[in-house]
Amino acid sequence: MIKVLIVDDEPKLREGLKSLIPWNEKGYQVVDTAANGHEALEKYQVYKPELIIADIRMPGMDGLELIQELRGRGSESHVLILSGYADFEYAKRAISYHIDGYLLKPVDEDEMMSYLDQLRDTIVKEHRFSQWQEEEPSRNREAILKELLQPEAGKAGSAQLRELAASLGIPDSPCEVVLLKLQPMHAVSEELLTGVREAIGDRINCQGLGMVFPYSPYIGILLTEPLRDREMEERLYQSLADMIHGERLEFSAASGGCVSGPEKACQSLSAAIDALQMSFFMAKGSLIRLPAEDYGAERTHEQQEMDIAEAENRLLLYMETGNVFKMEELVSDISLHMAAIRMDELKLKEHLIRLVGSIHARLESSHPDLRTFLAAHAAPVGAMYQSGHINDLTEQTVTYLREISDEISRGHSGNDIQKMIALIHRRYNENLKLENLSDLFNYNSAYLGKMFKSTTGEYFNTYLDKVRIDKAKELLEQGMKVY
Repeated sequence: MIKVLIVDDEPKLREGLKSLIPWNEKGYQVVDTAANGHEALEKYQVYKPELIIADIRMPGMDGLELIQELRGRGSESHVLILSGYADFEYAKRAISYHIDGYLLKPVDEDEMMSYLDQLRDTIVKEHRFSQWQEEEPSRNREAILKELLQPEAGKAGSAQLRELAASLGIPDSPCEVVLLKLQPMHAVSEELLTGVREAIGDRINCQGLGMVFPYSPYIGILLTEPLRDREMEERLYQSLADMIHGERLEFSAASGGCVSGPEKACQSLSAAIDALQMSFFMAKGSLIRLPAEDYGAERTHEQQEMDIAEAENRLLLYMETGNVFKMEELVSDISLHMAAIRMDELKLKEHLIRLVGSIHARLESSHPDLRTFLAAHAAPVGAMYQSGHINDLTEQTVTYLREISDEISRGHSGNDIQKMIALIHRRYNENLKLENLSDLFNYNSAYLGKMFKSTTGEYFNTYLDKVRIDKAKELLEQGMKVY
């Protein structure tokens, strides 16, 4: 059983977590709980748990300080943190301490189970690796290759490295390293990863292209026949796709480029790692190489200067009027804009999560009838955080906002003019213009103005002014000052 320590200052949450999850069925055992970081450190020394689930905010020693102290003591325990929605800025600081993920309070049972399944496979793999190290002290082919490819190899003598390569049957000629990242990572068990790696290894060996090696959590390929042109790249990528897609998995593949010989293979591996880290932003379906493409270089000047706050206002209006096409287009533009200004993956995710949270809060305030629905449909923060590609992240955001927009449409039936009137009464204090609303409803502004006057008997601006004056009267009658 994998030992678990639960750390939270709320007794109900501690006990709730213990009873919420079928720990034993999942291969876990909750050995104890702690009310704060100091108590957790004491119990850590007693139980040496492999998994710690900790609240990020606690009195005395909070979750971040606890993780920092554990890492300072050399602890390699896996950590899941719990946080409130507003704690994302704080919670992301814990990422530098190698946490395995975070969950929003109240904890969603399905999301917790998903994390536990993923972590169980990882911990089992670590146990097996430790056992292998104890039972196999002699170096095998994988160990020799690992020595050849490790970063420190660049400091060793070329003759020594060529000798290592020769012992593996690697010729003294140009070579290239390719790394594969399977997605979604939480769905890749150790058995599946091993099976895919062995299948790729059989094909690479059969074709005489090189050898496959484990490089957790990736799969590595040392090509003794470098990819010299686009045709060779596409042929290799398609061959890999046939095998990996057969397992119903997606993947990213990155090359570190050709180097002059196996003694410099570690340089190609390092470059492949850097290239793979750009996979979140790069086009799917092809091999990634450095230097990375100038992502978003073709974006116009206007798009580069996007006002995110104004974009949020427009997004809110699109949702309220049921203009799903415009909403999807704008979410995509926001994502691409953030990528174009070189925002890193974590910060981009943070901004979209904040955007969704802000819209959620504003709708809750302006649509009291939506509060029950919104309370039951929390933003998919965990899934957004784990997203492996910018297109997937955008789709997750759009899907969630579309659900809310559909719910608004169900609760506010009527023609476009009636929707406009409802919108004016909700957002009279914002900068509403007929030109902007005509874009929302896909009308020519002059024609929409005539339709509005025909229905209400008032010009748009006159009607808007009257609504504002009526609201001003209400506020004055409540005792508010003119200013």
